[in-house]
Amino acid sequence: MKVAIVCFNDTFFDRVRLLKKYYLSKGYDVTVVSSDFSHRGKRRISSLDGADMLIETPPYYKNLSFRRLYSHHRFSRRAEKLMETLQPDIIHSMVPANSLCKTMSHFKKNHPKTKLYFDINDLWPEALPIRNFEWVPVFTYWKKLRDDNLSTADRVFVECELFLEGLKTNREYTVLHFARSQKPMPINAQLDQNVVDLVYLGSINNIIDIGLIRRITEATVRIKPTRFHIIGEGETKDRLISELKDTGAQVIDHGILFDPVEKQKVFDHCHYGLNIVKPNVMVGLTMKSLDYMIGGLPMLNSIGGDTEKLVEQYDLGFNVDRNHLEELAHSICHEIPEQAQKRRENMHKVYTKFFSEETFFKTLDEVDA
Repeated sequence: MKVAIVCFNDTFFDRVRLLKKYYLSKGYDVTVVSSDFSHRGKRRISSLDGADMLIETPPYYKNLSFRRLYSHHRFSRRAEKLMETLQPDIIHSMVPANSLCKTMSHFKKNHPKTKLYFDINDLWPEALPIRNFEWVPVFTYWKKLRDDNLSTADRVFVECELFLEGLKTNREYTVLHFARSQKPMPINAQLDQNVVDLVYLGSINNIIDIGLIRRITEATVRIKPTRFHIIGEGETKDRLISELKDTGAQVIDHGILFDPVEKQKVFDHCHYGLNIVKPNVMVGLTMKSLDYMIGGLPMLNSIGGDTEKLVEQYDLGFNVDRNHLEELAHSICHEIPEQAQKRRENMHKVYTKFFSEETFFKTLDEVDA
């Protein structure tokens, strides 16, 4: 059995590597096809951990641009031609790029015995921080590339339940949550009760609600001195740092930390990790949430859907109410140590239950049965 996993975006490769591991465990011959352009780094790459073949892809340098759509289109066309050479029995295609829905569906129509799986990891353009995008022709075209071709697939996976609200087509979906192979890190909290330590992890981009992050920090600063840790990079990082410094908080920039042990050293000194995006962005889960869970770090969360429900049901921290930030700050600054420790343990339990490799494989086994 030959499997081709097609993925344009290197930010999805934690999932791709897990999928490859799963299919290999079944004894399948697996080929992972990706782009030679890094979406994360906005640069060409000669290799990518987990990828077997890299397709030459036009570069782009802004997340919102026609060049990005053109890059997606060229990659998708070349990926379809490559499928003609590989002749896989199963194509597991990550989405976005939305244009892959069109080209992989075209291949499926010409090769009906090939099983086609779409795996939706982001809803574009719904995840854009733009109101009324349906009135912008390029965005409606982008959406239709996905929606008009989902019916061709034998199975459509979605990475969170929230996406089911944005997908209006009449078909069944399988929720296959984000997952990691990594085991939870040991909890060794070393919290300074005289200071509030907050951390933001991940890409600092146009969907992050910097205004809300500033307001949360302003509210804690009024009660206790606040240190704000940043792990990551992005086009709006300078603005985030400037806004945080204006609140009177101490900003500690750790840069990019890939080493789990080094990342955990920061988490062990922090009270909460921030999971904050702009309103109306169609996001139900984030990869940073899994990092916080692995590290046993409770969250301040503004994301709806799946994450909002988990935070509420399992006491993983606080869902942020923009109209009651003073109450939130009071709860953060006066949290009792026993409650803080319990929330850290809860983060580990939720990760193991919903987002571990074992759970991921079990879901795929149930589909394959």
